[in-house]
Amino acid sequence: MRIQAMLAGLAVGALGCVAPAVAAEGPFNQAQLDKGKSEYNTHCRTCHAANGKGALGPALAGDKFKAKWGGKQVSELRGYTYEYMPQTAPKSLTDEQLDSIMSFVLSLNGFTPGQTAYTKDAQAEFPK
Repeated sequence: MRIQAMLAGLAVGALGCVAPAVAAEGPFNQAQLDKGKSEYNTHCRTCHAANGKGALGPALAGDKFKAKWGGKQVSELRGYTYEYMPQTAPKSLTDEQLDSIMSFVLSLNGFTPGQTAYTKDAQAEFPK
């Protein structure tokens, strides 16, 4: 009987150690995320598909994206996006458009809206 009680206690304790993954709060707010989705659909969706799944252009979330951008600052992707995207009009996106699009890309990678707006100076790292 005593062994059963100990095993039951260990089982309950082990369950308490397993916590569900909690999405990190991003350096962007809900309004910026909403605008980012709209900007993404206007400027990025043709090549990167709905919700960043990848088509003509690479996916903006998932294993291949993590292999390239995981652990890097979002500002690096923002700079790359400014320099080379959209391919038909590089350097044409404004700071406001880029910040909103980065907010959307962060959301595709598990971040949730926070209280502050994303700016090019925000310190955020893509998950590995």
